[in-house]
Amino acid sequence: MDEILMLYGGGAGMVSFLARVTGIDASAMVRLRQLSDGSDGQPPVVDVFATTPFEVVAARRLQGTVSRDGAVVGADTMLAALNATDFASATAEAPVELNLGRPRDPSWPGALPPATGFKLIDNLPVDVARHLADEGQKLTRQFSGPMGPPQGLMNQTVITAESGETSVEIPMRMIFACTNLGFIPNFAAPMDVPRHLRIAGLGRWVRLDAPFGSVYHSNRLSLF
Repeated sequence: MDEILMLYGGGAGMVSFLARVTGIDASAMVRLRQLSDGSDGQPPVVDVFATTPFEVVAARRLQGTVSRDGAVVGADTMLAALNATDFASATAEAPVELNLGRPRDPSWPGALPPATGFKLIDNLPVDVARHLADEGQKLTRQFSGPMGPPQGLMNQTVITAESGETSVEIPMRMIFACTNLGFIPNFAAPMDVPRHLRIAGLGRWVRLDAPFGSVYHSNRLSLF
């Protein structure tokens, strides 16, 4: 059976996110996690996770319900489903139904990061992230080969954040993901958009929250 998403809100941001994801990797997969069901009186929330070639997983939220928690579908299929509807009109009273196509669960590379329990460690000004990304792009153009940016550059720790006994490292690949997916606001963004990134950690996972989405990285050898 095809996976179904009932969209209540957040369609415009999701279109922007998926357009970036598929622009970087046409074969990207997304996995949908029902974060809340609306029983608290608030709109139900779905976290949409996407694979990336940066070996981090990216995520953005929307309001809605998914037919099956943890469903995996093609990012291009979900983007096409959104663009085929009037997603801007979706509300809790009149949700838009999206057919996301057949499930693609075997294509997802592993487990998702935990839904809760992350500890906020530090805040990072977006100007710092932009500077790091600019420097990384310069090095990429200088040293990239047929296989893309060198792994040494992508694995390079560019920020170490500490809070009490907790310490996490942010590799360049997380900064690249944030900038390439449009998570960091530009200078023309409205003033009410936050101008910082939040660094959080939990076990083997580190999370970087930007104004328009989050990226997760595992400190194990594999992505997940």
